[in-house]
Parts: sequence; C-alpha cells; structure tokens
Amino acid sequence: MERPVWEMLERNRGRASFHMPGHKGRGPFGPVDAYALDTTELPGTDDLYCPENGLRLAQERYARVAGSGAALFLHNGSTVGIQAMLMLYARPGETVLLPRNAHLSAVHGCVLGDLRPVFMPLSFTEDGYGYLREETVLASLAAHPEARCLLVTRPDYYGGCLPMERIAAAAHAQGCRLAVDEAHGAHLPWMPGLPGAAQAGADAWVQSCHKTLPSLTGTAVLHLRDAAEREKALRLLRMTQTSSPNFVLMMAVDDACAYMEAAGTARLAAVCAGADALRRRLPALGYGDAQAAWGETGLRFDPTRLVIRAPQGGEALDQALARLGVDVEMHDPRRAVCILTAMDGDACLARLEQALAALRPEAAALPAAPLARALPPVRMPPREAALGETERVPLSVAAGRVAAACAGLYPPGIPLAAPGEEITEETAQALAQAGPRGRFGVEGEEILCVR
Repeated sequence: MERPVWEMLERNRGRASFHMPGHKGRGPFGPVDAYALDTTELPGTDDLYCPENGLRLAQERYARVAGSGAALFLHNGSTVGIQAMLMLYARPGETVLLPRNAHLSAVHGCVLGDLRPVFMPLSFTEDGYGYLREETVLASLAAHPEARCLLVTRPDYYGGCLPMERIAAAAHAQGCRLAVDEAHGAHLPWMPGLPGAAQAGADAWVQSCHKTLPSLTGTAVLHLRDAAEREKALRLLRMTQTSSPNFVLMMAVDDACAYMEAAGTARLAAVCAGADALRRRLPALGYGDAQAAWGETGLRFDPTRLVIRAPQGGEALDQALARLGVDVEMHDPRRAVCILTAMDGDACLARLEQALAALRPEAAALPAAPLARALPPVRMPPREAALGETERVPLSVAAGRVAAACAGLYPPGIPLAAPGEEITEETAQALAQAGPRGRFGVEGEEILCVR
C-alpha cells in the first residue's frame, strides 16, 4: 500500500535539525500515540472556547509562567494570534503601525479587519542586516497619533530584540495599544537576562510554541495582559480557527510548558554555553558570528539563535550542510541561521561543527548588501485590493501594477509587496530571481494584481 506522506517523512528522519519545530524530533516526555489520544469535545474532555477541565488548568498555568493575565492556546500557529491582536485593538478603518519586516499574517489581519497599515521602515547594517530601530518606532508613533495599535516583531528571525520600555511608554501615553509578535520567543520565560514582551509592557503578545519549545507544529499561545479582554479575543479566534481543535496539539503546548518548568532554564543555559563556545571557534573554521558584528544596532541578541557568516554565501553553505545531513532554518546571501532549543545538546552542536570543518569554505563574490530603500507607494486599502477584481500578471511586466496579495521571500515570510501597494521594479526582480521554493505569492512566474 502506498503511503506517500509517511514515506516522505520517514526519508527525512535522522538528520541534524537546526530548524523548527523546536522538539527536534523528540517528545519532551517520550513517544506518544497520537491516534490513541486524538478525540473531540466530550463530557470527560474539554472545550477550547469554554474550558472547564484540563485546558483551563493548562492555560492558567501557562499564564502564570508567562506573566500574563490570560493565556489562550492556539492550534493554527501565531498567524491567528497576530490577526486577533490587531482586530482586538483596532476597528475597521483605523490605523495600525507595522514594522516592514512584519510577518505576512499581520498584513492578512489588516485585510480581515479592514485596517489601515502604516509601515515603519527598516535600517540596514553594512552587511545587509535589516532591523527596526527604536528611534524609528518612536518617530512613527509621534507622526501618527491616530494609531490604535502598534505591532512589533521581537525577536526577529536573526534573534534581534528591540528595546521596548520607551516604546511601550510612548504608545500608552497616546492611547495606542502595544502588541508583540513574539513568535520566535516562546522560550523567553525561561531565559534569565533576556526579558520578553511581558516585562516590556506589551498589552498582548503571541508565541509560537513549535518554533523554540518542544511542541508540535502549528501550536502557539496568545497572551493578554488584561484578562478582561479574553472574551473578545476568543470571539475573534473563533472566526479564524477551526471549531474542532486537536487535543493532541493542545497537549503538546501543555507538555512543552511542563517540560520547560521542570528543566527548561537549565537546558537553555547549557545550550547557550555550547553555542557560545562554537561561536568562538567559528573563525578557526573559516566562518564568523554574524551577531557579533551588529553591536551598533542597539539590539540585544538571543543566544539560542546561531547566525553563521558564510564566506561562500548563505545559500552555498545551506546546500553543503544539507548534503552532510545537517539542516538549517534559513539562509540569506551572506548567512545561515540555526535555531537551537532546549532539546539540543552537545552531540548536535558537535555534528554541526564537524560538518562546518569538513567544508573548508572559499570566499565567493556575493551580491551587494541591501541598503535602506523607500517603502512602496500605497494605492488603495489592503482589503479593497485583496477582495476586489484581480488578474495574474507576469513578473516581467508587473512593475507599476497594484498587488492584490502578499508576495515575498520565504523564509522568513516577510512581504515585499502587500495588497494595495504598487509593485516596484526591485520587488519584481527579487521575486523572479528567488525561484519557486524561495518565495510566496507567485504562481509560475505570475503575481496576482488588481484588475
């Protein structure tokens, strides 16, 4: 009997994983028979949208651990949490401030809620790392006193953590609510010395458990500082999630929390120590620690995110490591990014180091590092562009047209063009060069545009 998906997954077992999901192929409390545990809402189980049994207890514990007023388990990833936060704090037609490196789910949240996004531009280091500056956020708040919600991504894909205290104070002073996409920071409650959104004064934040905790793909938690907002948040989540949540996924969130409470702080300390030791040895192997070069950004960097500067280029390093059975999370033209979690150990880091040593990198000509660029012109509201009449247009002639859907590079899933924005020549070229596996929002060589 053919079982193509099972066969595909079996072929992929046994590789060294430096990518999500954070469980790294091992359950925190051993193997689980998902079929034996999978069930539905019964008198002896619970209801995610009206929890009274195990789910209520699990969410209450998670809230205590995370320092939130309420924790809502999600089974459709941080995507629905981001969308719920935006619609929780802004009504149709109101302004929300988004970083230009916001995940595409934030743009989709603006479509669903008929919100008006104002994007905050990124700054770039000399080697092309794009990040959001504290000064940029404060200036955007001052320029848009009408904004009802400010969304910040923290940490970013490279582990960069924006200082938040002044931002939170400025937002609240003008009646703007602060939401944090902390998808890559689910481990922060167990990371002493690196405060998360709870300590920074956020009103709501969402964490992807499957990214940096030993949980299953698709699991996340939406945290609310004010428990009184729980009822409205649940109403919004009902609109974007299935009414038949998977209890095995909910169990994975609870198990991840239980494991981290028992051993997470010690395990993360050991992982960080191992990663720091490898960082110090990278120059002798012909590589570099990219985070070390970004001190002038004013950001703090998550030590569980290992960003390797590759003289042969990030794509070449990614492909070479894959041939040796080592898979990284993502690459850019200059770097490869590895995600480390509490489930990693010395043996896994040793395998990565051995693979790096075996490659003997040679410097290659790399493309020019990106610099700060102008934001694309906005031609119409996102909802109008996304839900109106559309047509597919070849990338070769798409410059100047208005995008009807998000399109960009993946990972990390950041739109180069959002609905309602003009597609620039630069964007069209970047999408054309990326190829089918490295982009989203493009079918064949065509992009969806407003008719």
